[in-house]
Amino acid sequence: PPGNGVRYNRVEFRTGSCMNNLHVKYLLVGGGLASSSAADAIRQLDRDGSVLLVAQEVTRPYHRPPLSKEYLRRQKSRAELFTHEPGWFENHHVELRTGRRVAHLDIPRMAAVLDDGQAISFDRMLLATGSTPAALQIPGSRLPNLFYLRTLDDCELLHHAVDKARREGRQHESGRGKVAIIGGGVLGVELAASLSQMGLSIDLLLSHAHPWNKFAGEATGRFISLYLQKRGVRVRPLSPPRRLEGDGRVQRVELPDGTTVECDFSIAAVGAVPNRDLLHGTPIAAGRAILTDEHCRTSVRGIYAAGDCAAIFDPLFGKHRVLDHWDNAAVTGRLAGRNMAGADEPYSTVNNFFSDVFELTLNGWGDSRHIDRRLLRGAPNVDAPDFVEIGVAADGRIVQVLSVGHQGEDDVLRDLVGKRVRVDGNEEALKDPKSGLRTLVG
Repeated sequence: PPGNGVRYNRVEFRTGSCMNNLHVKYLLVGGGLASSSAADAIRQLDRDGSVLLVAQEVTRPYHRPPLSKEYLRRQKSRAELFTHEPGWFENHHVELRTGRRVAHLDIPRMAAVLDDGQAISFDRMLLATGSTPAALQIPGSRLPNLFYLRTLDDCELLHHAVDKARREGRQHESGRGKVAIIGGGVLGVELAASLSQMGLSIDLLLSHAHPWNKFAGEATGRFISLYLQKRGVRVRPLSPPRRLEGDGRVQRVELPDGTTVECDFSIAAVGAVPNRDLLHGTPIAAGRAILTDEHCRTSVRGIYAAGDCAAIFDPLFGKHRVLDHWDNAAVTGRLAGRNMAGADEPYSTVNNFFSDVFELTLNGWGDSRHIDRRLLRGAPNVDAPDFVEIGVAADGRIVQVLSVGHQGEDDVLRDLVGKRVRVDGNEEALKDPKSGLRTLVG
C-alpha cells in the first residue's frame, strides 16, 4: 500500500499508516537453499529492490546434504553448512527474518501475514517452503527414540542419541549402540553408512527387495545391498516394520514375519511431503506440490515457487516434476530469483541428484518413471565399483543415467539424457566401457 518512504539499509521499504504493516518488492518465504539462491540471483539483477527472506528456523539458510553425512559424522563444522558468509545478507541489503513463519496469504491484496501478526505486502513472492519428512504410520510410531532427519535441530538430536547409544547402548562385536533405520532411499542408505562409520551396529529395513528402489534397477539395487553388507550393514529386504515396541521408548522393531530387531533408537526415512499448507483458501494451483511453469511462475501472477515444495514444468519430459534434491533447490531458486527480477528464462536443466555412501559416489540424471529397460555399462563389482546404469524408455530414448563409482564422464552422461539419445542399434556400444560415448551423443 502507498505510504511514507522509509529507508532500510539503503533499500526502500514502504510502510502504510499502520506501523505493523510493511511493503517489500520481493518476499521470499522459506529459509532453505532455494530462498537463499533466489536472493543471490535477485541481487545480481536488482541491487536496490527491497528483499525480505522469512525463515521458520532460527538459523540462516544452510545446506542439508551434510546433515546425513559429514556433519552427522562430525567431520564438518556448523559454520561450514551455511549457504553464505555471516555478513552476506546485511552486505547485500537482504533482510533475514529467522524464527518466523508465514501463517496466511491474502492473495487479492498480495500480502502475507506472519505468525506474530505482522502483515507484509509484496510485489513478487517466492514460495520455497520445502518439505516435511513423511511420518511413519504404524503402532508405536509416537514413542520417544524414533527420529526423523530434515533440519539442523533434527541432526543435533541424533548427535545426542548416538552419543548415548555408544556410551550406554546394546553391545555388539565392535562396541555399543544398535540402530534400526526404516527406509532404503537415498537418505536411509546415507544414514546407514554414516552411523556405521561412527561405530554403531545398523539394521536397514526395506519395504522393497533392494535399496534405491525408487530410481535404480534390480542389478544396481542388488549391488548396493551387497556393498552395504560387506561394510557391516545388515540389509533386510521386504521387511517393512509392523510395529515399534519398548518400555516407554523405541527398543524393538517387529517385522512382518514376527521377528524383532533390537535397537537403542530408530530413524524413519520413508519419504517427504511438500509443504503446501499455505495454499489453502488461495487460487494457487497445486497437486502433490505447487505447480509452476518452466519459469517457476505459479498460476497467480507475481507469485513463484521453487525447491522441494514445487513441481516445475520440465520441457525435457513434457510434464510437471517434483525434484526433491539439493541441485534442484539451487537451480530453481536461482531461476525464480532471476525471473522475479525481470529475466525471462525457462528451465533448461537436466536434473541431477547425488549421494555418497562410504567411499562410493552416486550421480544421477533424468527420470526413472518412464524406464522400460535398463542397460549396464561395466560390471557392478562391490570390490571395485565403477559402472553406469542407463534407463531406456519404450520409444528407445534414454531417460535416466546412474553413475555409480564412475568418474570423469559427467558431461557426456548428462547429455545422454539431455539430448534424449536414441539407443537404436547401439546397445552393445552403450554397454561396453571401452567404447566412446561422445560419438553417440553427437
